[in-house]
Amino acid sequence: MEYDLKKTAVGVISKSLDAVSEQPVDIDFTLPDYCSDIEKILRCRIIPKIYNRNLSGGQLQIDGTTVVNIIYTDSKNNVRACEQSIPFNASFSLKDIPDNPVIETYTKCEYLNCRPLSPRRLTVHGAFSLYAKVNSKGSLELYSPESDSPLEYNTKDITVSTVSALCQEQFSAGDELRVVNKPPVELVLDSDVRANITDYKIIPDKLMFNGELNVRLLYLSGGDKSSVEQVDYSIPFSKIVDCNGLDENTNAAVSLSLLSYDVRLKSDILSENPVVNIDSRLCATVTGFENENVTIVLDAYSTDYPVELDKCRATVAQNTDIIEDTFMFKDSVSDCDVNEVIDFNVKYTLNNYKIDQDKIKLCSKLNICILALNKDNEPEYIERSLEFVKEIDNIGFNNIVSASAQIMSVSYRMADNGVIELRCEIKYTVVVEDKTTYTMVKSIIVDDDTKLQKRCSALVLYFADKGESLWDIAKRYNTRKKLILEENSLDNDTLEKAEMILIPLV
Repeated sequence: MEYDLKKTAVGVISKSLDAVSEQPVDIDFTLPDYCSDIEKILRCRIIPKIYNRNLSGGQLQIDGTTVVNIIYTDSKNNVRACEQSIPFNASFSLKDIPDNPVIETYTKCEYLNCRPLSPRRLTVHGAFSLYAKVNSKGSLELYSPESDSPLEYNTKDITVSTVSALCQEQFSAGDELRVVNKPPVELVLDSDVRANITDYKIIPDKLMFNGELNVRLLYLSGGDKSSVEQVDYSIPFSKIVDCNGLDENTNAAVSLSLLSYDVRLKSDILSENPVVNIDSRLCATVTGFENENVTIVLDAYSTDYPVELDKCRATVAQNTDIIEDTFMFKDSVSDCDVNEVIDFNVKYTLNNYKIDQDKIKLCSKLNICILALNKDNEPEYIERSLEFVKEIDNIGFNNIVSASAQIMSVSYRMADNGVIELRCEIKYTVVVEDKTTYTMVKSIIVDDDTKLQKRCSALVLYFADKGESLWDIAKRYNTRKKLILEENSLDNDTLEKAEMILIPLV
């Protein structure tokens, strides 16, 4: 006879894809007629922009454009820029397509080489890695005893962190901007956009959040005296995301990724101060966690019949927590003997994260990009890398579910002896958990055709060692643990000292 156990489904994150594809960037192009001849290349960078992510027929198709941006000087030492875009696409195979999938993508430049073949012709060779993940909300079955079962159960009460909500939504954000208190824009040389969430609020089955786009523009000014200028803007936005399973008890992890952005100068012959149009494509992902108390069966037996147990191992997450905070990173860049800084930009990369004993370590890298005028008043490009490890106190967690970090603000100060002092405010979000693996009873088959042989006596005198389990003793003598506890006035399953106990038999 088979005894069914009560099944409890616990929500977990199911991973369908975790892959990476290297995308080559090989381009040979001639400058447009409106661009000046190249005298010296100051900087070249690639900007992958993802426009479409489609999951169908067991394939994840990602389409986008790689923008190659080059800043250079002409024969008169004026700063100029040119851009070229090339499409890219990547395809990833999935064994199965989950319901309501959540797609995560991000890119990382691996290498880049730019070389002028002539004053009007360039060749660019490089590559970037395209990382793709597909997750969904799955379930893990845990097994609890039925209340009316005649069997003896060794159970354990555990608190499980269940994934109660998982959703994703794409949306657009942007604005039209005018440069004020500075010369008007004639040509956008370079741009950067960062997207941050400033605060959020949970209401049943919805999440409302506010955020901002931090926009940096490097442009060539118009007017009588042309110059290179840099401005920063902050564009606020808000969004409501539908997400079933959210309520006031949910501990939510909210992430925001920037898929693509476009910065365009709107031509207006009637305006002396043209408008700059900012348009970005964002993706918000929400993961909700809730604690649930579950009783699992570790062992079982019958006092009357032989039993056969089918056991399984299950790894469950307990005490999932979201650690969020900001910190100020301070450092300095030496050997920067310049007259004037035109543009100061910092890019952040979270290379790795891990738990090391009582610390969570975020291994990070900052790329500092400086466009400046040297002592001869000539444009010069300086790039430096700083690597550091941010340590966070870890209390009782053994696994990192996810980690992300982003720059909130950057400032600098020119000190003496060619040193530039850097201050960078960084916000991190780390989702941690305590993962534990249990061996559980999955099903029980009782051989009710075979009766167990009973002992003649009603009591057994047993000399127990310190640390022995009353469950093991009761199972060995085919009796009930409850009777041993009552007969010996004991409270704990594990004996705290060596002693003699009485074992009532059934």
